[in-house]
Amino acid sequence: MRIRQHVNPLRADFLQIKIEPLNLAPGKPVEVELGSAEAYFLMERAESDPTRHYVGVEIRRELVAEANALCVSKGLDHVRSVFANISLDLPRLFAPGSVSRFFINFPDPWWKQRQRKRRVVGEDLIDQLLPLLTPDGEVHVATDIFDIALDAMAVLERENPRHFRNLRQPWSFAPTSFFAARSRRERHCEEEGIRIWRLAYQRRSL
Repeated sequence: MRIRQHVNPLRADFLQIKIEPLNLAPGKPVEVELGSAEAYFLMERAESDPTRHYVGVEIRRELVAEANALCVSKGLDHVRSVFANISLDLPRLFAPGSVSRFFINFPDPWWKQRQRKRRVVGEDLIDQLLPLLTPDGEVHVATDIFDIALDAMAVLERENPRHFRNLRQPWSFAPTSFFAARSRRERHCEEEGIRIWRLAYQRRSL
């Protein structure tokens, strides 16, 4: 298994990324994976449901190029990875009300308590996602770090109780994935018997 190399999204050259327009064909639902790495998860989603657009947002440029080349070789023209900083660039990539699902799979390495403020899934990110979701849009999170899962649940349950509903029941993890697709990390965890904590939420109709 490839060891994930993480980068600091606050590095100066990641704060002013030139965003290439996605130019997605209208009329198809859009699913987005944040921190998509090689985009294996999205490729499997696309193979199981070709009626949607799939976009991976990734800050490691070399992985974006690798994923896009692989999609071309597989004929998956409805899957695309983009080089962008999820902390800043999501409103420039997606119009309000345009994303049917956000996936956050094994989001970051900041599992220690002293690094809590650096975790990806926090109030700032969820506040960014909310206006980009369709009225019944969903947010799915998977992680093998229990503290990260609890923090994400606290944000989605307590900080935004009027905006999201748990697709299982309040303050509960989903026992299994809602989807057959698996990221590389997810497959590794399942093979090694590592517990995966899954969260599934839907935007409440306003």
